Amino acid sequence: MTILKVLIVGGGVAGPALAYWLSRIGAEVTLVERSSQVRASGQQLDLRGQGVPMMKKMGIETAVRAAVVREPGMQLVDINGRTKAFFPAAQTGTGKQGITSEFEIMRGDLVRILYGLTEGHPNVKYVFGTTVSSFTQEETNPGGKVHVTFQDGREEDFDILVVADGTGSKTRKMMLGPDAPDPRHRFGGYIGYFSIPSAPGDSDRATFCLLPGPRVSRIVGTRKDCPDLTRIYMILRGTVPALDAAYKSGNLAELKRAWADLYQDGGWECNRFFEALRTAPEADDLFCTPFEEVRLPEGSWSKGRVVLIGDAAHSATANGYGTTWGLIGAYILAGEIANLYERDRPLSTAAVMQAAKSYEEKFRPVATAGHGGSRLFESLSAPRSRFGIWMMHMFARIASHFQLDQMGGLDSKTAKWPLPDYPKLEEYQV
Repeated sequence: MTILKVLIVGGGVAGPALAYWLSRIGAEVTLVERSSQVRASGQQLDLRGQGVPMMKKMGIETAVRAAVVREPGMQLVDINGRTKAFFPAAQTGTGKQGITSEFEIMRGDLVRILYGLTEGHPNVKYVFGTTVSSFTQEETNPGGKVHVTFQDGREEDFDILVVADGTGSKTRKMMLGPDAPDPRHRFGGYIGYFSIPSAPGDSDRATFCLLPGPRVSRIVGTRKDCPDLTRIYMILRGTVPALDAAYKSGNLAELKRAWADLYQDGGWECNRFFEALRTAPEADDLFCTPFEEVRLPEGSWSKGRVVLIGDAAHSATANGYGTTWGLIGAYILAGEIANLYERDRPLSTAAVMQAAKSYEEKFRPVATAGHGGSRLFESLSAPRSRFGIWMMHMFARIASHFQLDQMGGLDSKTAKWPLPDYPKLEEYQV
């Protein structure tokens, strides 16, 4: 019997999830991650909407519940620290969640849970400290392979190459070709976070404050997942050349200075937070990323035997569904492969292309439903003026009273989208 050989590039959320599902049909899976070890850093993620039944389908609910951050909800405060609205976490056990999900979990904890699904599996191999440097494929050969060269000089052939290395994927660029336009579309602004030592009075609620200012929209927030540290969140809408230059430089000291200059003296606890950003060693975990979306033309999530999943296919910064879509996309791609693999061993190039096409057709409408969001909504939800902030506080109080934050999807269409079932994938395990 010919065994399906699959290479997955990227060890975040979607990659290990796909390795798990493909291991169930007996595929030989190699996952490469450019970091020297499991990338267990990062801030809070959450599962919501269809991500909750997906988690249960994977059999990880107990592990996730054991690792969740016990965050009671989210509050808005004014620049004097007074609470203006509170949105409690919805303890529903379903996909209908509030701003704080019932399934808030640190990224590292979730990644370790996903890796644990295939730990010790004879058909799954993890290789750290390398990635793909180039590949070629035989698109017109029914029995063709993807010929891969790794950064460490090794060469190996695979039946399928799955690209799961994130929004800025270099492997995606290889697939699209050197003349293809960059599919990332920026909206202006950044989201960032860093850690500081906790102080008495730091709330266990997620706490956010809208800061008035003439040039750009600024929001600062805190979250707590452990007693000793407070996580500081920054959401900025607008264009700041100094921050753009610091981000492009990749220099930590320049990034710290640019963020601190923007938020110092902003009100609430900004002076404490951003003095710590300048001086506290805990703040060396500063991370920021621009608001952007990956927008690829229809039919371009794959090419021959190479397929994109997760943020490499449909990233949308901080839309609340990145983790959910990463898990579901992996499941759908594996399910479409399983449907054909049972009756077509080895998988021909045509069968791989058919599975990839079916995966995109089923998943693209929901995964990209929130793309190209209204700029008007963004401006209303992130006001700069004191009057605009006052109006936002009023609306938040009304929304909290009527529990308008509790939802099952980005909109009514995605909330009602049914998670596909793949009995052949779920029942058949080698």
